[in-house]
Amino acid sequence: MVRFAIAGLAMLALAGAVAAEEDQGPALVDLFARTCALRPALPSEIERTATGLGFVKDGGPISADMEAGPQIDILYMARLTKRGENVGMTAYFSGPVDGPTVICSLTTIGVSAEALPGLIERTLNAHDQTEKAANDGNRLVANWRVGAAGSDDTLEISAWRTPPRRTSISITYRGRKR
Repeated sequence: MVRFAIAGLAMLALAGAVAAEEDQGPALVDLFARTCALRPALPSEIERTATGLGFVKDGGPISADMEAGPQIDILYMARLTKRGENVGMTAYFSGPVDGPTVICSLTTIGVSAEALPGLIERTLNAHDQTEKAANDGNRLVANWRVGAAGSDDTLEISAWRTPPRRTSISITYRGRKR
């Protein structure tokens, strides 16, 4: 009987270690820091950055003509599937070309909703966290302010607590020409 109890505890510890190893949160936050958190001003900037990291765009390349004119309205979508990662990216640029509103998101599965907020605050310099109530109680929804004081930049996560633990990290900001 004692042997079974010890074996059971060992299996639980092993299962916990395996679950911890499967947390895709650090990889997701790292990719977010290297893409969306850079606050690209134009779709061609996010395309260059994402392509350099191995993302493959849905559709053709973004041309200079697409970014010309007084207004911009471009949705960029790509997916990263190398190295065992499966991360989707969307970036929507809308408004005046010299300062569009941008919503940039990364999504994946296998992220710990409990560990993600601390990871975001440490890695992305996010502050003033506010949590929203999720209708089902099975999802963490939280917002932060990011950037300099007085900035309207906001970061939001939506993370499911149950498998497959779908997660999305989004940033909304005003793009600026560089």
